[in-house]
Amino acid sequence: MMRACKQHPYKQVAIDDLEIDDVEDDTGATTAPSSPISPLSICYMLMGSVIVMLATIAWRSASHVSSSNTNTLDPSAITDSEHHHEKREREEHQETRLISIDTTDAFTYTSIDSNSSLFMEVFTAESPYEQNWPGHHLPHWAAKKINFDIPRGQEICFTHVGKAGGSTVGCSLGFSLHCHDHEVSSSSLLAKLVTHTFHKDVYNCDDDSGYFLFTVRDPIDRARSAFNYERPDDQDFHDHKEWALRHSRFYSECPFYHMEDFVQNGLRDEGDAPKMCKTLALDALQGVDASEYGGPSHWYYNYQYYYEAIPSDSKVIVIRNEHIEEDIRSIEHLFSCNEKERLELAASMNTNTWSDQEDLYLSSESISILCQALCNEIQVYKKILYQALNMSQDQLRVSWRELEAKCPIQARAEECSDMMPDITEKIRENRGY
Repeated sequence: MMRACKQHPYKQVAIDDLEIDDVEDDTGATTAPSSPISPLSICYMLMGSVIVMLATIAWRSASHVSSSNTNTLDPSAITDSEHHHEKREREEHQETRLISIDTTDAFTYTSIDSNSSLFMEVFTAESPYEQNWPGHHLPHWAAKKINFDIPRGQEICFTHVGKAGGSTVGCSLGFSLHCHDHEVSSSSLLAKLVTHTFHKDVYNCDDDSGYFLFTVRDPIDRARSAFNYERPDDQDFHDHKEWALRHSRFYSECPFYHMEDFVQNGLRDEGDAPKMCKTLALDALQGVDASEYGGPSHWYYNYQYYYEAIPSDSKVIVIRNEHIEEDIRSIEHLFSCNEKERLELAASMNTNTWSDQEDLYLSSESISILCQALCNEIQVYKKILYQALNMSQDQLRVSWRELEAKCPIQARAEECSDMMPDITEKIRENRGY
């Protein structure tokens, strides 16, 4: 049931022209005023009215500034009234809208002219990425047309962890990485709140964003998906020869063609790979090696990287790849989204459709070896889930059991035998500071 918007606490003050009229008595006859009003009295009355008007305007302006500077989102306040929905339906032909959020009220939609200075001010907002990297331009896929104003403390930064369903979610939110359509628009509440994105070495988010939305996936499945995704095929050699040659070294110069081969030859103590390849295998999987032989880039940009790159006191929300629809709804529930503003998933061109069973196969031994090698990554994955504001205890239990089925020791562990890598320099080099 939609909740009606609260009435604004301040009323418009209208000042009529002050006139001296004749007075009508009880019989309907018109008589002159009982006593004349001097010009000096009229002057005092006019000055008093002006003072009242100016004081009221100043009071309203101060109150508005105080309200708009609130940085804490009250989820129960984020909803539309029936009146505003009807207004939007009548104005569907208008292409641009300004959304202003008042923490004492519901979302308010005000249509504006696309040529107005207010629209242009919002549309040309500065990019945090370009501020951190002077002379560099924000990649087109990270840019989003924002024809509305969201207070900084209520913005959501889309933290797109690779190979965790992020392209599908990102396309739905209005970004354009691996989307079928070049420009994707959405009227959903979540798409309006998500204003910037963070993916790989493109950190285009403000540190004081209200929320950071992570896409996550079971660490073993994510590692396998990244391995298969970045292995060049014949089409890559035809269309992107330089990229394919550079990435093929990891798969061809070491015996790592399939993921099972990678684990058995590169990670297993008795594996057949040369010592150099074994060192490369572990460093690549754990996100340590950034060289051109360093393996899949989505291993380098791992959970630890994304988690430590955002402020330590960030408010986190999560969409799990295994439960995308469910988690989108839980986030919408957190923000009291109504039926008409739910997010609909868009199609992505980046969905893995591996048909070769060798690409998908992992023996139980290989899974166990991967769990041990990814122990620290698993601990960070759990931290992200436990910190997520939209995760219920039941949802956390489900994810924990899914993880335990593959990596029972690491699922129960709170720390690993290997120390967590120090990635301070890695973050500085990629985030920009």
